[in-house]
Amino acid sequence: MLAAGDTPETILHGYPWLEMDDIRACLVYARKLVGHERVEPFLLETGT
Repeated sequence: MLAAGDTPETILHGYPWLEMDDIRACLVYARKLVGHERVEPFLLETGT
């Protein structure tokens, strides 16, 4: 949801049982999942 542009406040409004610490915990978890991934460009030849 954050990646789609929602603010933490919007998420909390839509899901009132969540707290800001829940959103922070999700971000920490996501960082741990992708923290060591390498991102490299993927070049395609278009034939033009």
